[in-house]
Amino acid sequence: MSRVSQAISSDLLSYCQKELKAQGVRGETGRRLQAIISAKSHGISAVSEIYNISRETLMRWIRKVQAQGTEGFEVASGRGRKAKLT
Repeated sequence: MSRVSQAISSDLLSYCQKELKAQGVRGETGRRLQAIISAKSHGISAVSEIYNISRETLMRWIRKVQAQGTEGFEVASGRGRKAKLT
């Protein structure tokens, strides 16, 4: 039996629900928001198994949303392979 997650506050839950409604359920951001919302009621371990991610990854998503909002999910500039030809 899973426990209700204490890492997700009611303010964070309402923020994630509002952003999910605004952005829609499609895309990576929607998937991450759905996982955070589900983790509040079903527990982090159960949701991480269903989404096939580690508990640490889900906790990292929660911390990013708490600190930066959904902008924390965006890929930072300078990431990825550099071009060989200029």
